[in-house]
Amino acid sequence: MKIVEKVKLDKLDSCGSRSPLSIMLDVIRKIKECDEGVEILINDYDWLLSLRYVLKINDLKMKIEEKGKEDNFLKLEVSRDCT
Repeated sequence: MKIVEKVKLDKLDSCGSRSPLSIMLDVIRKIKECDEGVEILINDYDWLLSLRYVLKINDLKMKIEEKGKEDNFLKLEVSRDCT
């Protein structure tokens, strides 16, 4: 799988006027093909739960895989669900 974008979101950093969820969605929208994905590093589990919910209610055909931890951040890989 080709990673088209990587983003790291820290709950201790100020995200300014943009929410972490909108930042994640902007990155996910860059996925165009079935063999593409994005890597997201987060350190707030609630963001993962919110992301799953937003993808579901908007019927966005994406899958989220947890790929372990990296520097105390949860590493996520998001890709199209082409099954």
